[in-house]
Amino acid sequence: MMPSRLTPLATHPLLRGQLPVLAGLALPLLWSVWGDGPAVLGRVALVGAIVLAWQVVFTRIRRQGFGLEGISAAIIIALLVPATAPVWQLVLGTTFGVVIGLLVFGGYGRNILHPAVVTLAFLMFSFAGEGYREASALPIWTLVPALLLLTVSGQANWRVLAGALLGLLGLGWLQAVPEATDLAQTGLFWLVLLFLVADPVASAATDWSRPFHGLLFGVLATLFLQTGTAISTLVFAALMAAIFAPLLDAMAIAVNARIRERRHG
Repeated sequence: MMPSRLTPLATHPLLRGQLPVLAGLALPLLWSVWGDGPAVLGRVALVGAIVLAWQVVFTRIRRQGFGLEGISAAIIIALLVPATAPVWQLVLGTTFGVVIGLLVFGGYGRNILHPAVVTLAFLMFSFAGEGYREASALPIWTLVPALLLLTVSGQANWRVLAGALLGLLGLGWLQAVPEATDLAQTGLFWLVLLFLVADPVASAATDWSRPFHGLLFGVLATLFLQTGTAISTLVFAALMAAIFAPLLDAMAIAVNARIRERRHG
C-alpha cells in the first residue's frame, strides 16, 4: 500500500477529513445559488451522485472506506462548469476525473492530482466549444472564510499560497501583465488556489518544496493568462504544478540529505 501524502496537521483526529473544506465552500456555493439560481444545486447533486457511485464501486472492489472528499469535489466542479453544460458531458467528465484522478490511485491521500482539476481539464480540452473556458464570477470576500478555515486547519499551507502570489504578481510585474494583478483580486483565483492548488494531497509535501510548488503555479498562471481565459489558465496551471509536485519533493529531500551529509560528515 502506498503511503499517504497528507500532512501531519491535516491527519489530526479533530481536523481529519473534509469538514473545513466543506465549510469553506459554503459561502461561494450560497453566492452562486443566489446569483445563478437553484440549477447550481442540481449540478452539485448530479456530480455528487456520480462521484458517490464510483466511490461505492471501488469500495466494494477494494473493501476500503471513503470520506467526504467526493462532496467537496462535486461542489467545486459544479461551481466552475457553465450552467449550459450538457448532462452527458458532466457524467463523462466527472467519471474520468474521479476514476483517473482519484480512485485508481487508492483514494484520497494517495492520489497526486485533485479529481476536480482532472475533471475540469478533461472537459475544457475535450469540449472547448461548450463554454467550459468561462466561469461564474465569485467575489473575493466569499473566499475569506475559506482562507481562514483552510490555513488554520492545515488543509492549505501558507507557503504554497505565498509562493503562488509571488509567482503571479512578480512575473506579472516583470512582463507588464496587468491582468495578473486583476486575477489575484478575484474569487475564482482564490477558489482554485485554496481548494485545488494548496490541497494537502495534490500539493508538495515538504516545507522546502511548497513555496516552489506555489511559485510554479503562479508563474504558469501568468504565462497562460496571456493566451487563455481566467478559468482555463488557473485549471491548467494547477494541473501542471501538481504533476511536478512529486519532483519538487524529491529535489527538496535530496538537497536536505546533502546538507545533512556535509554537516555531519
